[in-house]
Amino acid sequence: EPDAHCDMGHHSFRYAVFPHTGAFGDGGVVREAYQFNVPLVQLPVDATVAADAAGVMPFFAVAGAPNVVLDAVKRAEDNGSQVVVRLYEAFGGHARARLSTRLRVASAQLTNILEEPTATVKLAAAPGGATAIELEFRPFEIKTVKFSLKA
Repeated sequence: EPDAHCDMGHHSFRYAVFPHTGAFGDGGVVREAYQFNVPLVQLPVDATVAADAAGVMPFFAVAGAPNVVLDAVKRAEDNGSQVVVRLYEAFGGHARARLSTRLRVASAQLTNILEEPTATVKLAAAPGGATAIELEFRPFEIKTVKFSLKA
Protein backbone atom coordinates (compact mmCIF):
# COMPACT_ATOMS: atom_id res chain seq x y z
CA GLU A 1 0.00 0.00 0.00
CA PRO A 2 1.25 3.50 -0.74
CA ASP A 3 2.06 5.83 2.13
CA ALA A 4 -1.19 7.59 3.11
CA HIS A 5 0.76 10.76 3.94
CA CYS A 6 3.05 10.98 0.93
CA ASP A 7 3.13 14.13 -1.17
CA MET A 8 1.40 16.17 1.51
CA GLY A 9 2.40 19.72 2.29
CA HIS A 10 3.84 22.50 0.15
CA HIS A 11 5.85 21.50 -2.95
CA SER A 12 7.63 23.65 -5.48
CA PHE A 13 9.37 22.89 -8.73
CA ARG A 14 11.09 24.62 -11.62
CA TYR A 15 10.99 23.85 -15.28
CA ALA A 16 12.59 25.24 -18.40
CA VAL A 17 12.04 25.07 -22.13
CA PHE A 18 15.22 24.84 -24.18
CA PRO A 19 14.66 25.28 -27.93
CA HIS A 20 17.23 23.43 -30.03
CA THR A 21 17.73 22.09 -33.52
CA GLY A 22 18.14 18.43 -34.36
CA ALA A 23 18.10 15.58 -31.86
CA PHE A 24 18.41 16.36 -28.15
CA GLY A 25 21.94 14.94 -28.12
CA ASP A 26 23.09 17.28 -30.88
CA GLY A 27 21.33 20.31 -29.41
CA GLY A 28 23.12 20.35 -26.02
CA VAL A 29 19.95 19.52 -24.08
CA VAL A 30 21.60 17.18 -21.56
CA ARG A 31 24.29 19.76 -20.68
CA GLU A 32 21.72 22.56 -20.35
CA ALA A 33 19.46 20.38 -18.19
CA TYR A 34 22.36 19.45 -15.93
CA GLN A 35 23.37 23.10 -15.57
CA PHE A 36 19.76 24.02 -14.80
CA ASN A 37 19.42 21.34 -12.11
CA VAL A 38 22.92 21.71 -10.64
CA PRO A 39 23.91 25.35 -11.12
CA LEU A 40 27.52 26.42 -10.75
CA VAL A 41 28.20 27.95 -7.35
CA GLN A 42 30.42 31.01 -7.44
CA LEU A 43 32.46 31.96 -4.39
CA PRO A 44 34.63 35.05 -3.97
CA VAL A 45 38.33 34.24 -3.60
CA ASP A 46 41.48 36.23 -3.10
CA ALA A 47 43.17 37.31 -6.34
CA THR A 48 46.30 35.27 -5.56
CA VAL A 49 44.21 32.12 -5.07
CA ALA A 50 42.46 32.72 -8.40
CA ALA A 51 45.79 33.28 -10.16
CA ASP A 52 47.19 30.05 -8.70
CA ALA A 53 44.14 28.09 -9.91
CA ALA A 54 44.30 29.34 -13.50
CA GLY A 55 45.29 26.58 -15.89
CA VAL A 56 45.06 23.80 -13.31
CA MET A 57 43.81 20.48 -14.68
CA PRO A 58 40.65 19.22 -12.93
CA PHE A 59 40.97 16.15 -10.71
CA PHE A 60 38.81 14.16 -13.17
CA ALA A 61 37.99 14.68 -16.86
CA VAL A 62 36.07 12.72 -19.51
CA ALA A 63 37.17 12.83 -23.14
CA GLY A 64 36.12 11.20 -26.39
CA ALA A 65 32.41 10.87 -25.67
CA PRO A 66 30.16 13.93 -25.38
CA ASN A 67 27.31 11.59 -24.39
CA VAL A 68 29.08 10.43 -21.21
CA VAL A 69 28.40 12.52 -18.09
CA LEU A 70 30.63 12.47 -15.01
CA ASP A 71 27.93 12.66 -12.37
CA ALA A 72 29.52 12.05 -8.96
CA VAL A 73 32.88 11.96 -7.21
CA LYS A 74 32.97 10.82 -3.59
CA ARG A 75 34.99 8.99 -0.99
CA ALA A 76 34.41 5.22 -1.00
CA GLU A 77 31.97 3.94 1.63
CA ASP A 78 34.32 1.23 2.91
CA ASN A 79 37.75 2.85 2.59
CA GLY A 80 38.78 6.47 3.07
CA SER A 81 41.81 6.06 0.79
CA GLN A 82 39.63 5.19 -2.21
CA VAL A 83 37.65 7.52 -4.46
CA VAL A 84 34.49 6.55 -6.33
CA VAL A 85 33.52 8.13 -9.65
CA ARG A 86 30.09 7.55 -11.21
CA LEU A 87 29.39 8.20 -14.90
CA TYR A 88 26.50 7.51 -17.25
CA GLU A 89 25.71 7.46 -20.95
CA ALA A 90 23.04 10.14 -21.51
CA PHE A 91 21.95 9.94 -25.17
CA GLY A 92 20.84 6.32 -25.51
CA GLY A 93 23.80 5.24 -27.63
CA HIS A 94 27.09 3.43 -27.31
CA ALA A 95 30.25 5.23 -26.25
CA ARG A 96 33.93 4.78 -25.62
CA ALA A 97 35.20 7.35 -23.12
CA ARG A 98 38.57 8.10 -21.56
CA LEU A 99 38.40 9.04 -17.87
CA SER A 100 41.57 10.72 -16.64
CA THR A 101 42.63 11.86 -13.20
CA ARG A 102 45.54 13.78 -11.81
CA LEU A 103 45.23 11.97 -8.48
CA ARG A 104 48.03 9.51 -7.69
CA VAL A 105 46.23 6.24 -8.48
CA ALA A 106 47.50 2.78 -7.53
CA SER A 107 44.64 0.79 -9.13
CA ALA A 108 41.09 1.06 -10.49
CA GLN A 109 38.13 -1.29 -10.36
CA LEU A 110 34.67 -1.27 -11.87
CA THR A 111 32.07 -1.81 -9.17
CA ASN A 112 28.35 -2.31 -8.90
CA ILE A 113 26.17 0.44 -7.43
CA LEU A 114 27.00 -0.84 -3.91
CA GLU A 115 30.72 -0.30 -4.67
CA GLU A 116 31.43 -4.04 -4.70
CA PRO A 117 34.22 -4.84 -7.21
CA THR A 118 33.18 -6.49 -10.49
CA ALA A 119 36.30 -6.05 -12.68
CA THR A 120 39.80 -4.60 -12.64
CA VAL A 121 40.51 -1.74 -15.04
CA LYS A 122 43.85 -1.23 -16.80
CA LEU A 123 45.55 2.08 -15.99
CA ALA A 124 47.33 4.07 -18.71
CA ALA A 125 49.56 7.13 -18.64
CA ALA A 126 47.93 10.35 -19.82
CA PRO A 127 49.34 13.80 -20.68
CA GLY A 128 50.53 16.01 -17.84
CA GLY A 129 51.38 13.09 -15.55
CA ALA A 130 47.73 12.05 -15.28
CA THR A 131 46.38 8.50 -15.21
CA ALA A 132 43.57 7.36 -17.52
CA ILE A 133 41.22 4.44 -18.08
CA GLU A 134 39.11 3.50 -21.10
CA LEU A 135 35.41 2.77 -20.54
CA GLU A 136 32.83 1.26 -22.92
CA PHE A 137 29.17 2.26 -22.41
CA ARG A 138 25.91 0.73 -23.59
CA PRO A 139 22.80 2.94 -23.99
CA PHE A 140 21.97 4.73 -20.71
CA GLU A 141 24.49 2.59 -18.81
CA ILE A 142 25.75 3.74 -15.41
CA LYS A 143 29.36 2.90 -14.52
CA THR A 144 30.97 3.17 -11.11
CA VAL A 145 34.77 3.22 -10.86
CA LYS A 146 36.66 2.90 -7.58
CA PHE A 147 40.20 4.30 -7.55
CA SER A 148 42.69 3.19 -4.88
CA LEU A 149 45.11 6.02 -4.20
CA LYS A 150 48.86 5.73 -3.66
CA ALA A 151 50.05 6.48 -0.14
